[in-house]
Amino acid sequence: MRSRAIVLLLAGWFLFFTWDGLRVHFAPDDMMNIDSFYWTPGPWRLLISQILLWRGYYRPMGGLFYLPVLAGWGLNPLPYHVLLLAILLLNVWLVYRLAVRLGADWPAALLAALAACYHAGLSNLYYNTAFVYDVLCGCFYFAALVYYGRVRAGGRAPTWRQMGILALLITAALNSKEMALTLPAAILAFEWCYHRPLGRIAWKSTALSSLLVLVDLYGKIRGVDALTGMEGYRPVFTLDRIIDYQRTFFRDAAFLQVGWVGIAVLWMASGYLAWRPGARPVLRFCWLFVLFSGLPIEFLPGKSQACLYIPAMALAIFVAVLLVDAVRAASTFLAREPILRRVNAQVIAAVILLLFVYDWGRVNRYRKITDAKPVMQALGLPTAAVIDQFRALHPQVSHGSHVVFLNDPFQEWDMLFIADLWFRDRSITVHLQRKNPLPPDALAAIPYWFDYRDGRLTRIK
Repeated sequence: MRSRAIVLLLAGWFLFFTWDGLRVHFAPDDMMNIDSFYWTPGPWRLLISQILLWRGYYRPMGGLFYLPVLAGWGLNPLPYHVLLLAILLLNVWLVYRLAVRLGADWPAALLAALAACYHAGLSNLYYNTAFVYDVLCGCFYFAALVYYGRVRAGGRAPTWRQMGILALLITAALNSKEMALTLPAAILAFEWCYHRPLGRIAWKSTALSSLLVLVDLYGKIRGVDALTGMEGYRPVFTLDRIIDYQRTFFRDAAFLQVGWVGIAVLWMASGYLAWRPGARPVLRFCWLFVLFSGLPIEFLPGKSQACLYIPAMALAIFVAVLLVDAVRAASTFLAREPILRRVNAQVIAAVILLLFVYDWGRVNRYRKITDAKPVMQALGLPTAAVIDQFRALHPQVSHGSHVVFLNDPFQEWDMLFIADLWFRDRSITVHLQRKNPLPPDALAAIPYWFDYRDGRLTRIK
């Protein structure tokens, strides 16, 4: 009965906050990601890239999200959002199971899962499909920890089959986003917090995950689509960068505006609560989890909101456990007061927690309306307008032909990406005259000419 009520509550809370994300257009990066990294290279490369970690193909798990939907529904954003929200809802359950597996009781696990349902500080996670990589990485990251925790329950040693399943989950997380590079640290922290002294099992599991991470890291540095060669993925190892990341993390994940002094106080206070004598292992693990899980982006500029998904969920479990413990202590004290002597302490605790849940929902609702809604309404409007024009004109060209667009409304190559994904024929070559002008004789030889002016796509030739 309780399990069913929890499922209904989480599903209802999730849909209340996220259903309007189904109305959002494609993000501008979606067209580039689908075309450049998945559609153009083709399905065979997408399949083999799932196992060739050392080749460094760009987040190949994202292709398994995008291409099946593209094949079935084309450039209609709704199915992409439906699938994105379905994975996020699965992640809510995984966060709940992870919290329970770590030793949190069900009220604390429920509070952490409510934070996973919708967190206004991570708002673009729920409506921007370009952040599907964070959603997928979170899914496989949490699944790996839940699975490993279940295998190790009671001190059992994992079998080779179980190690193989763990390796598949880690590989899937690595293929989703580089945040999974910290999985060996998470496994080692789990062993240290729950199964000390560290033995052969801990080092075996850490060695397996570390081997996969090192192979993947090589690909990200030296591979085909090496991340370190892309703008925005060159690390800056300075103290200012660390402080800027920490300030961003506490602003987005905890709604706290702090400077370096506040950052130091928060880490010291939380460290005391986690490492004081008699502290629960779940607090110690989550404190370490928050500390190291952001390392892959800590030295990269401009990473915020959805990029903080995994460390934010670790913080959610940490805070939820502390909150429930504090409420229980307060309710026991209040139940001894004469005015409340006839009220059960559990009832007092339930009322206090419901007030916290109400306030959490109120704050998130307000932040969504004021901060996220305007962004949701404006996201991808130029892309949506061009796709609508393609639908209205419904252009068709012959196999193996060349196509030129004389003008388009974008600064970059978005029109080429959209055209590729509209025609979905790798034998067709698309030219953008504005970006890469063709000489008159080459232009005259192209059989299909299109122009985009004043918000309209027209066929000229």
